Amino acid sequence: MKLNKILYILAIPVLLMVSCKKFLEVKPKGVIIAENLNDFEGVLNGEGIVNPFGQNNLIIYPTDDIKDLSFNPQSQSSPKGNSYFWVEYINNNSVRPDLWADLYSRIANLNVVTEGVLSATDGTEQQKKQLYAEAMVAKSFNYFHLLSFFSPAYHKTTAATDYGVPYVNTTDVSKDVPARPTLQVAYDQLITDLITAVPDLPEVNINNTRATKDAAYGMLTRIYMSMGDYINAEKYANLILGSGKAKIVNYSTYSGGILPATNSSPEELWVRYANNLSFTYSNELLAKYDLNNDLRIRLLSTKKTDGSYSYGSIQAYNPNRGITYAEIYLDKAECLARAGDIDAALDIVNNTIRKNRFMPNQYTALNAGTPEAALTAVLEERRRELAFKGLRWSDMKRLDKEGRMPIVERIANDGTTVFATLKPGSTAYTFQIPLMVQSFNSNMPLNKR
Repeated sequence: MKLNKILYILAIPVLLMVSCKKFLEVKPKGVIIAENLNDFEGVLNGEGIVNPFGQNNLIIYPTDDIKDLSFNPQSQSSPKGNSYFWVEYINNNSVRPDLWADLYSRIANLNVVTEGVLSATDGTEQQKKQLYAEAMVAKSFNYFHLLSFFSPAYHKTTAATDYGVPYVNTTDVSKDVPARPTLQVAYDQLITDLITAVPDLPEVNINNTRATKDAAYGMLTRIYMSMGDYINAEKYANLILGSGKAKIVNYSTYSGGILPATNSSPEELWVRYANNLSFTYSNELLAKYDLNNDLRIRLLSTKKTDGSYSYGSIQAYNPNRGITYAEIYLDKAECLARAGDIDAALDIVNNTIRKNRFMPNQYTALNAGTPEAALTAVLEERRRELAFKGLRWSDMKRLDKEGRMPIVERIANDGTTVFATLKPGSTAYTFQIPLMVQSFNSNMPLNKR
């Protein structure tokens, strides 16, 4: 059946949408029908595409950025709490699986573009190719986060046997669910998709939620960083930074007010939002800041009566959970430090990042005498700069593979009782395939826990 409605959502019963044995996403809301260029652009501009993480913003909760004393493992079973305590299942019953369903739903809508835009009823061939390429970049972002949560961290010695997540590239819900590929195949697919998309992407787009060449390079940089391939990560970081478009906002200009809105800030490379929830800084993260002088604390946090600090829910500022130029600069700095170029790594940290995060009379430079000390300085600045931006869980996983992650603990509000522990090398760094997905895909391989 063909419906000639822009972005019409089909109210099809699940029986008609998929075979009972075969579906990835639990009760998708429907299939978007698009025909002309405006229809396909509408998909790319859709709220769910730009804000892909669902209501709970789960990408923050398993990280060591956060402390949440409202959770108790004995008396809660919410997706947020399960993520916070690294419980095997984010949803511990057979209900719609948070994050998995959210991200696959976005991928399903983006598949509407990649499957149909090249046959759009209007527009030039280049316009059609551009929208196709933009959708491929957006899909790679969603797959990256699916891999981050539901697959082990990449390591070249195990990537050929570890599992990725199913790669869905069709809107035909009658087709079998793709098998879980190896992690190597999954990463290779994303890299190929992005490299193939680049020639058809614009240098500049209509707004910063729409993909550009630099957005694709940013995703390639991020993927290679997560793989521990720092040579290729630096290569793509350099392509971005060499474009002349990278900017870092000087926070001292806004020390008495509010930062530029994310959708207009020059330091946002590619914007992806999440629900603007409030998070309490963990003690370990907070200790890394100069609380008196770091403008990231002054402008992005609120001190509470108990002495803790909360991030987020500042009405006029919804942080970017996509890609920032600061991330790319810090990627390059990390690659340089790992290659032993201490001076170049610290030049980025000090002169590009830190000088823009303090008042001039309160700025202090970081120093290092060895490559290892320089790497430590870069990683700590990365914690401060990218806190709560949605990348920390991926960083924790790759750093754990290198033996650089300490034990992470969830402490009760008495300050001493340890509710949960995430140990180095723990299988708890990978969440299990959701129960609902298992119930309809009994042959899908599960993660080791």
